[in-house]
Amino acid sequence: MEETATGGLVKGFRMIWGLVKLNLLFVAYTLAGGIIFGVGPAFYTISSLIEASGLAYEEQTFRKGWDIWKDGFWRGNKQFYLFFAVTAFLGYNLYLATQFQGLLWLVISFILIVIIGLCGLLYLLSVTFDACYEISFANNLKLSFICLFLRMGTFLKLIFGLAGIAVITWTMKGLLLFGSFSLLMLWVHGAVKQERTLIERDLTDA
Repeated sequence: MEETATGGLVKGFRMIWGLVKLNLLFVAYTLAGGIIFGVGPAFYTISSLIEASGLAYEEQTFRKGWDIWKDGFWRGNKQFYLFFAVTAFLGYNLYLATQFQGLLWLVISFILIVIIGLCGLLYLLSVTFDACYEISFANNLKLSFICLFLRMGTFLKLIFGLAGIAVITWTMKGLLLFGSFSLLMLWVHGAVKQERTLIERDLTDA
């Protein structure tokens, strides 16, 4: 019993350190791109590392991640800034909606907030699938959109999981450095496991 407890404790510490190390790598790669050109490739890099080795921190080396970061630099930035531009456009329209009054303002604002949230989910899904499959940018977007609405359970899991991470990060802002971004991508990878099984089964049958 004691050995089992010790083994579980060690496994827990290994997982925590894996999350921390991934997040520190995310911060390093973001800074390497001058922040502006580093965020997109950094998300792509830690997503690829999670897909390749999970939380096995021994495999999460800076050099390995750096090679992924360089290879995915332009793709990661194109992906990130496409969604950033759409979100910024929607955010500007949300700002303009404040000029309306009454029920119309509430309805328009609610719709825009929902769409902004969906854009964020689509981005995280597209980064996840980018790390899993060698598909074109357009097909990746289609796959992410289909996956988002394929199963209500997965959709709710994504919503509540990411909202929980956001709340925890808001209360403990140090997690931005030590865990929030890696936990975000890890949650998305885990949430779409069933969808990936369906996708890979269909690809095998085809």
